[in-house]
Order: sequence, then C-alpha cells, then structure tokens
Amino acid sequence: MNYGGAGHVTVVAFDGIIADTVPRRAQILAEAIAQECAALDVTVHALALFPPLLPLLPGRTFNECMVVAVDQIPALHHERLRHDFTAHDIMAMRAQRDWAKAAAQGVPLRDGVLDQLHQLTARGVRIVVRSDSQRREVEPLLRLAALDDSMLLLRCADDLPRRAGVTSLQASYEAIEARLERLRISWVQRDAVEVPGGAAARMLLESAGPRYFLLADLLVKSL
Repeated sequence: MNYGGAGHVTVVAFDGIIADTVPRRAQILAEAIAQECAALDVTVHALALFPPLLPLLPGRTFNECMVVAVDQIPALHHERLRHDFTAHDIMAMRAQRDWAKAAAQGVPLRDGVLDQLHQLTARGVRIVVRSDSQRREVEPLLRLAALDDSMLLLRCADDLPRRAGVTSLQASYEAIEARLERLRISWVQRDAVEVPGGAAARMLLESAGPRYFLLADLLVKSL
C-alpha cells in the first residue's frame, strides 16, 4: 500500500486502535447490566458477561451493543429481561454515564500508535478518526495526544446527521464519505483500520467495499 502523497486518507478507529478502550467499555457495560438485572431479580454476573461483550462493542454504541447482546448472550435470555426495553435503555445510559466518568480520567493509548500516526501525517497522509464514543469524551483525549491538529476529520457516534434506522457506524461512514467526496478524494486513495472481527470491520468487508481497503489488523503492524 502506497501512503505517499497528500491525497491519501486513512480512517482509523479511536476505540480499540488508537486507544485501548474496548476492555474498559465492556467492563462498564457488564457492570451496568448486572446492576439493573439485580433490580429485576435476575441473577447475572458481570464477570461472566465481560468475555462475550468484548467482540460486540467495536463499531457500536452502548445502546446498539445492548440490542445485540440481549439477542446473542444466553445469560441475558431471561424472559423478565429480554423484552424489557426500558431496562435495556437504563443499562445503556448507566454504562454511558460511567464511561464518561472513566474517560474524563484518561484512557490508555496503544503502544506505538501515536508515533505511527505522526509518521503518516508527516508523509502527507490525512487521518480521519472514527469513534464509538461521544465527541465530548474523545476530543479532549485527542488534544492531549496532539492529534487534533493533524486530523482531517473526527466523526463520533453522537454526531449529526443521523437517519432513522441507520446505525451510528453506518452514519459515521456516510458522513466521512460525504466529506471526502466534497474534497474530491477518490476511493482508491482511502483505507480503514478497524478492530479485527468487530462490527466496523465486518461492515467494510461486506458492504462498504470497494471504496476502502480494510486494514483489519493491529495498527502498528498494518502501517
């Protein structure tokens, strides 16, 4: 892959690629689910939820992850829980609140990622950061990492516009597409680095191609 030239754009996932946020987000969501289940007299242990939640979070908000988790994780198939959509919303909101508190204290960045991104921008590659987290959580972290000035675009899960029935992930890539089209950047000059096996990587492989070359590997190895 040739990264030379100012016309090249790389879309990089903040959650799971730039920052090691996925395990903490999974832990927080597992704890939120367990707490709300206890209020419903349903026994669910956060430690048991953590492993199956890990692959569900990349490319999804907490609300979107809850929809998938209730369908796919057997521990959440209890009748008192499965169809209680209000409880699902409460779990997601509790997780979002706790994640915002955790993010305000800082999150760990993955080893070597900042150096790789700075090397790319020095060669003229423009970076688009896509995040499953909310803008108010991500922007301060990018400023601390000195990445805010080198980005072409930041797209977060809570950014507008959003269309009814469209996931935050799809909305993000549609917004990125629109911006790149306005800049007249052709699809052959774009690639994406997403968490392997996550929703974003699967979407790119199944429906977003051939507009992107998917680098579904660790950033420090792919670049």
